[in-house]
Amino acid sequence: MSTGENDLLAQERHRLIILELESKGQVTVVELKSLLQVSLDTVRRDLERLELEGKLQRVHGGAVSKREELATNQAFFKRKITQNERKQEVAMHAVELVKEYQAVTLNAGTTNIEVAKRLAARFEKLTVITNSLRVADILAQKKGFTVIVPGGYLNHEEFSLYGRSIEEEIMNFNIDIAFISINAISLEKGLTDFRQGEAEVINAMLKSARRKIVVADSSKFETVSYLNICGLDQIDTIVTDSYMDDTLLDMYKKHNISIINAGSS
Repeated sequence: MSTGENDLLAQERHRLIILELESKGQVTVVELKSLLQVSLDTVRRDLERLELEGKLQRVHGGAVSKREELATNQAFFKRKITQNERKQEVAMHAVELVKEYQAVTLNAGTTNIEVAKRLAARFEKLTVITNSLRVADILAQKKGFTVIVPGGYLNHEEFSLYGRSIEEEIMNFNIDIAFISINAISLEKGLTDFRQGEAEVINAMLKSARRKIVVADSSKFETVSYLNICGLDQIDTIVTDSYMDDTLLDMYKKHNISIINAGSS
């Protein structure tokens, strides 16, 4: 194929990306991979080129239109500070549910990174099964912890492991508590996420656990991502932060959803 033909294909992809951004305001690299039928590396190169041309703003995992840039930068700044404080609050309440010597699972996710830090600070003897290498690294300092990382293939962006072998291995354990870090929660769609591979890992953890706990800051409620995980009837409790809107909290409780947050303690 000639250079001219390659340039034409790139131009067509770029037009599609801009149209998608104009329609949605933001897109993920995974969505664009499916739309354009190209590799993730090609999508990333296209986004880099379009950013250099001033046509979009790249963000972690995707891009936003230029008109969304200010709001998005503000959102990421808040996520690094305010949201992180909320995740720490969630973790503080979540570990109250754990007892020494129990077996727990932590899937990949920033909230579970905070849960791992709290577990390491509070307990001496736990068994922890995780697909997150970041969680495993945090818990490596605890000599009394048994840390199990099932084998799978590495997702370099999430720094976590996926694959059928990891799901089957998780299913071999009898787990006391599964802590599930999730991207989105809604009454209509239940738990949803954007991470390819994470859905299967989460469901394996849920099936193996006696108690199923979702850990999510209040910004995750009544949002929907594109991969279905499970309905809210498949979990026991949601642990969230004190910023949860009272009206929203009441609405969930009217649907018999158990929620633990600082405001209710």
